[in-house]
Amino acid sequence: MEYSDDDMDFSVDNNPFAGSNHCFSSGIRSIDENNGSESERDNDSESDDDNDGNDNDDIDNTNITAIEEDTTTTATEITNISITTFEIIKDTVYYKIQNTNNNTHVLRRYNDFKSLRNYLCKFYPYLFIPPIPEKHSISRFFKNPFHYKNDISIIELRIRLLNYFIKRIINNKKLSISDIWCKFIDPYIDNWLSVLNSPPFTNLSTNSLLLIQTQNPTKPSPYFSFIPIPPLNLLKKFQNELNDEVFKNLENILKIIHKISINLESKIKDIIHCLNGLRGNMVELGGFLNIFSILENQNINIENFGNKIDLNFLNIEVLINNLIILFKEPLIIIKNSISYMLQMLHFRKLKELQLIYFKNIILQKQVKLKSLIKKLNPIDPIPINKKSSSPSINLAISNMNNQSTISISRSPEAKKLLINEIKLLNNELNNLLPCFKLLNNDVKFLSINVERSVNNEFTEILNLFSNVMNNWAGTEYGDYLKKCTEVWSK
Repeated sequence: MEYSDDDMDFSVDNNPFAGSNHCFSSGIRSIDENNGSESERDNDSESDDDNDGNDNDDIDNTNITAIEEDTTTTATEITNISITTFEIIKDTVYYKIQNTNNNTHVLRRYNDFKSLRNYLCKFYPYLFIPPIPEKHSISRFFKNPFHYKNDISIIELRIRLLNYFIKRIINNKKLSISDIWCKFIDPYIDNWLSVLNSPPFTNLSTNSLLLIQTQNPTKPSPYFSFIPIPPLNLLKKFQNELNDEVFKNLENILKIIHKISINLESKIKDIIHCLNGLRGNMVELGGFLNIFSILENQNINIENFGNKIDLNFLNIEVLINNLIILFKEPLIIIKNSISYMLQMLHFRKLKELQLIYFKNIILQKQVKLKSLIKKLNPIDPIPINKKSSSPSINLAISNMNNQSTISISRSPEAKKLLINEIKLLNNELNNLLPCFKLLNNDVKFLSINVERSVNNEFTEILNLFSNVMNNWAGTEYGDYLKKCTEVWSK
């Protein structure tokens, strides 16, 4: 593995707290000079599908971790929360989150849920964050460009999926008592955007998540400013015992199930589309028969036949609704859940790659330091007992061993420059070694918790799949055929 000079240069400013309110936001050395200054967080505006105005929704779907929980909300209050209805205010849909325990409620938009989930992903990258419904599709916009935001069927679907999101949050011991969630459901906080413009949200770094502690993203850690971000092209050839034995197989299984869920969702959509077409035909046929019975002087036989067509239409309505609730929506949850689980595994892999990449950089610097010391004291050999796992380091060692011993005397100026270079490199290594220890602990913590979280969620996904299969083999189609038979047997 080869590294450029830029990879080895730690003077480049990659301060993880740049752009935040932390004391390290302007660099480690500026703490005493500018201890009282605070930077302002930029709020990018984004036009969204619910006409919610400016919002901090454009947040990366990758993640970081927990903040200190300090809340007076009790467990009983948390478990009695769900969306009961919705309100449309100034062409914006607000979902009413009801707390039945203390009879309070709060109104939140779809984009409020979206920003909540994005921040939970950033604070807790080692925990599975349940999915929320997707934004309106382009096709729905073209079908109904003036009222697509207030489509009742979409609003009802979102209520069901958002209730699933709420249920999973309150069932998670850590997320249910987090300060973020408690503020979101606080009935005294009407404006969620005002919360996003205050700590702990403004304390998050605007830099890469790879430069922040996974366990506590808002805790100042100047050591992370020394840690480099590995080139993404190294992921293609990334091989590691932990990843290959534990996470690679899990990732492959999730990809297979993800593909199956996408295919099943597509088939269910085709069935629902076909039934909707049949329903439309029955509406036209029922109306035609009713008119025909009037033209035929209230012919009782034609009228009865038309009534049976209308009843069949109602049976199809019930069947379509059941297919959406029992099959389509669980498959959407499965698909989106697996997508996020794969993101969690990808982030963990990036952190492990960062650790290995950083380790090789430190080893190279150690080899360089030994080489400089050898030049300063050519009599002392460099003790190298075994080969490194890095090809680039082995090549550097080989080149050093092949060089002839420098026996000529050096000028005082050259010796002074060499000593200064050794001191600088030694000081740099003194900073990098604590960074490596911190990053190593971070990767261990992330790997253990991601594996646990993904495996637990994998069990949940299998249960959802089992329910879908049982419902498919159950009574939905049987009930439909039974009701249709009863209609035509009369």
